[in-house]
Amino acid sequence: MRRAVYVNKRYALCLGLVWVLARAQAAELYVSIHGSDSNPGTSARPVRTITRGYSLAAAGTTIHVLPGVYSDYTSGWGIHLDNSGTAVSPIVLKSQTRGGAVIEGRNASDRNQGFYIDGNYNVVDGFEIRNCPHGGVTIYGNGNHIINNRIHHNGNPASISTDGRDGVYSNKGTTDNYYAGNSVYDNGRRGSNLDHGFYLCGKNEMVLNNLLFRNAACGLQIAGYTTVSNMKVYNNVMAWNGTSGIILWMALKGIEIKNNILYHNGHWGLGSYDAHGGGVAVDHNLGFGNAQGAYNFHGGGSDYSYTLGTTLSAEPHFVHASAGDFDAHLTPESPAIQAGLNLHAFFATGLDGQSRPATGPWDLGAYSCRGSNALPMRH
Repeated sequence: MRRAVYVNKRYALCLGLVWVLARAQAAELYVSIHGSDSNPGTSARPVRTITRGYSLAAAGTTIHVLPGVYSDYTSGWGIHLDNSGTAVSPIVLKSQTRGGAVIEGRNASDRNQGFYIDGNYNVVDGFEIRNCPHGGVTIYGNGNHIINNRIHHNGNPASISTDGRDGVYSNKGTTDNYYAGNSVYDNGRRGSNLDHGFYLCGKNEMVLNNLLFRNAACGLQIAGYTTVSNMKVYNNVMAWNGTSGIILWMALKGIEIKNNILYHNGHWGLGSYDAHGGGVAVDHNLGFGNAQGAYNFHGGGSDYSYTLGTTLSAEPHFVHASAGDFDAHLTPESPAIQAGLNLHAFFATGLDGQSRPATGPWDLGAYSCRGSNALPMRH
């Protein structure tokens, strides 16, 4: 009897070891346009579609997507990310080369978004997302990260629908979603006041180092349907958007808007409409060339409490300031250089990955000029 128990324990131990090894191997999956969905998803035998790769993923999995154009989707959704990782072991969907893996929506009539995320703790990193009929990314889950993507020309098909067509949308009731290092432009229906670069409605959201420009309406709409709270909007550029760079709407509780550049937007740099609540802190932002002015805190009956700290009104001297050839890198004579607050407690790099200093003033906007040898990102 003891011998049988001993053998069974060894057998169980071997099974456990096999399971651990299988889990370790499954933590890396690969997708290639030259693969096949009948493959196991290894680097030597990748799957063909992102949809198939994601179906094999669990918490802690990184899915490496090789360069190419990917047009797979689930009808009515888009690429549907409905699995969940954890805060320490997210599911990471990563373009192997930044911008090399392209999500091509082809404006398919039965497609919704580029990515539709109702799982928790997913990371979408480094993709180009374009031509998706209802928008680039929609989020109904929590703790998701949208980082280092180019999200453009989504939601463009003409439509009389009153639903927004946004680059990125987070639903009310979501929490802890994070957006950093994205370039979000030319989203929405021409002339629409409903279609934005970011349309964010959640709690504890962070918006860092993004470029939000030439979108149909606002660069960023903050929409407090059930109270937007504890949002941080740091070191972004909102330029050449059809209405305002940022607009505040409905119930607000604790919004920090710092170190941003608000440039040549069609209405206000920062506008308000029927916004209520308080705790809005606006500090060390540069507003210039906005058609109706830099700030409007009282539009549409808005009555929230706010503080307005240091403001700067001067031409920021971008590398290319025109709408059609926009490049938000700062030239050496820019007044935005070393004009910002040090926010090193929250993040430590610029959009290109250059370090931001641990002490002393920061540059405004998405790029850090310190030690930059990177080529400008052109659009």
